[in-house]
Amino acid sequence: MVFSIGNNYQIVPLNQIISLDTLLAPLQSNHQATIADVIKLVIQEDNHPPLYFIFAYLWNKLFFDRGEYVSLEGMRLLAVFWGVISIPLIYFISKLVFKSGLIAFLSAILMAVSPYAVFISQEARHYTLAVVFVLISLGCFLRASSKIIDHKRISHTLVFFWLIVNCLGLLVHYFFSLTILAEAITLLLILFKQIQQKNFWITNWWRLSLVFLGNLSFIIIWFISFVPKDYGNQMTGWIQRDNDSFLAVISPFFQLLGTLITMLSLLPVESESLIIILISGAIMIGFFLWIIPQLKTAWLDSYKSELGILSAFFLSSIAIFFVITYLLLIDITRGARYSFVYFPSVILILAILLDNCWQRKQKRIVIIVIIMALVSSLSVTFNLGYRKYYRPDKLVTTIENNSRYPLVIATSYRSLVQVGEMMGIAWEFNQKFPDKNPKFILVNPEQKPNFNLSSSLAFELWLINFHSSIDLSDCQPSELSSNYVTGYEYQKFLCGRSMDYNSKVK
Repeated sequence: MVFSIGNNYQIVPLNQIISLDTLLAPLQSNHQATIADVIKLVIQEDNHPPLYFIFAYLWNKLFFDRGEYVSLEGMRLLAVFWGVISIPLIYFISKLVFKSGLIAFLSAILMAVSPYAVFISQEARHYTLAVVFVLISLGCFLRASSKIIDHKRISHTLVFFWLIVNCLGLLVHYFFSLTILAEAITLLLILFKQIQQKNFWITNWWRLSLVFLGNLSFIIIWFISFVPKDYGNQMTGWIQRDNDSFLAVISPFFQLLGTLITMLSLLPVESESLIIILISGAIMIGFFLWIIPQLKTAWLDSYKSELGILSAFFLSSIAIFFVITYLLLIDITRGARYSFVYFPSVILILAILLDNCWQRKQKRIVIIVIIMALVSSLSVTFNLGYRKYYRPDKLVTTIENNSRYPLVIATSYRSLVQVGEMMGIAWEFNQKFPDKNPKFILVNPEQKPNFNLSSSLAFELWLINFHSSIDLSDCQPSELSSNYVTGYEYQKFLCGRSMDYNSKVK
């Protein structure tokens, strides 16, 4: 979001006490910024390609560039917009590929009510736009695959369009390359089968090779020309596999399985009520014990070649995820959002299977599945599923309810992630308690501190997710009933030489 308006995080000082306005400076409207500024910032300071940020810049300029700060709601609406676009898009692609109005309708309904789709639409990020390009690429892939199987010529128009779509997808998210790789693996499986049957047409395969060679060339040129040498050093540490414990070995399977489940069903298993959690879990287990045999029957009864192609693509995607996780030691299964790579294929497979159920007069199955997905999407909407890990609004309320003196809030700096976390806290103070005006410190242990907590005036020091050394000789810890609030561990200290420690705030 910061890069989308032409600002950067470097204007936020480290290792010194700063004001709320200074911390929120990256979110201030920048009317002088251009698209070129946005592209330069993203390439130099972020781990993502620039296309979504360009769209976000234009979106903000057209509709929301009015106030002192960027509109958070407006920027979130862009992700929602692309999520909404994916619904009619999957309908028309399904209608074109499968020649079935029912499959098209079911795929659109499933896309609309999928809890996973709601989840990735809730944040001001690029995953819904990535899904749009995955959908279009899959449409080209299925179209080309059917022509190969039917021994029909693949047009130059399809080849060129597919190549352009894939290049644009790579400019949305680099993991789009995993979608391209899964498509390539699936096509190779088709090629091997045709070679065994001595039944392949070299012209089609030559044209398909142009798509993937073109994509490979684009990736090489882009990374050599634009991507910094230290790409990924700061913001990808959280997905590095750093131990060989039994839990580390088995967790990727369950993480990926959990993501797959939530593409169809996610009841309030993250509720604060244990009873609701148990009931929701029991219903979900019962639902899948019932639906899996139904879908298996539909699978065995289906005659569509596209089902086999999509299944091969899906399995190839899963295999790629595990290869990256176990061989490259980068656990991308930890991020559910990365499953945008194959998410549309899951929706299309489900639509084909439910179409089979409907044709076999098993309409009850279709209705129950849609109801389950709808209720699950509402669970995500009301933050009872895929709960927001960081809730600065709750932390700020806790601080406000337990403070009497001026505030200094500090955290340890490791990457831009911590700057964003503190900006979220500052934003909530600015919105809810504008008169509070707390101070902030981002402590980088690798740099010399430029602040002193010694003061003749009383103040409160709140350490948030703090893992650094700091001089607390003039401070005394305060007792609170809890030291954790939705993603934030905190410690409260009462500081200042004039502090009356006998009147601590409990």
